[in-house]
Amino acid sequence: MSAYVIGYEVYCDGPTGQDDCPESAAVRASVASRTARQVRADGREQGWTARHGGGRLLDLCPSCTAERQDGAQPSPPPA
Repeated sequence: MSAYVIGYEVYCDGPTGQDDCPESAAVRASVASRTARQVRADGREQGWTARHGGGRLLDLCPSCTAERQDGAQPSPPPA
């Protein structure tokens, strides 16, 4: 038996990028999207944003994006 990747899920990294999304949000699935890049493009159409932080890409749902723009600052990394 073989296993094959059939797609990707992109979920919200939370308003600070260090915590969980209060809504447990994920980009709504699309049958046509198979790669992470395609799923992120779907997310942009749904109001998601992506930014680099801590050496990785942070994906933010529309609610967490608004919270960041309202002045929330990322938490410092755990010591």
